Amino acid sequence: MLGLRLKHFKFWCQSVLPLVYDESLSYYEVLCKVVDYINKLIESDREIIENANELESELKEVQKWIDDFDTEYINKCIEEFILTMVIFGLTDSGYFVAYLPDSWDDITFQTTGYDTVTELMPDYGHLVLVY
Repeated sequence: MLGLRLKHFKFWCQSVLPLVYDESLSYYEVLCKVVDYINKLIESDREIIENANELESELKEVQKWIDDFDTEYINKCIEEFILTMVIFGLTDSGYFVAYLPDSWDDITFQTTGYDTVTELMPDYGHLVLVY
């Protein structure tokens, strides 16, 4: 765990009447502002360290969840659903393609075509499954 041992910078400043009557700050007033700024930095660092420690503990919980995750269920879902799906799409060259699972070796896709008796079948160009 991260830790910061520095506590507040021990320095007390008292407001005094300015020695000169212009807008400049005396060395003492500048020192008081520096001390205040350093104290704010120390407090900010402390908050950052607390947030980092909190995130580290949450990361450990997530890592434990990942380590304990049962991938058998995911593999079962992939085998049962995704590997049995027919996926249609377009190739890079613009052709229509159907991706079949390996278990469907005896099924093919074809399109209907010309009939030798009539000029065209009414369902010319339809996609059909051939078993």
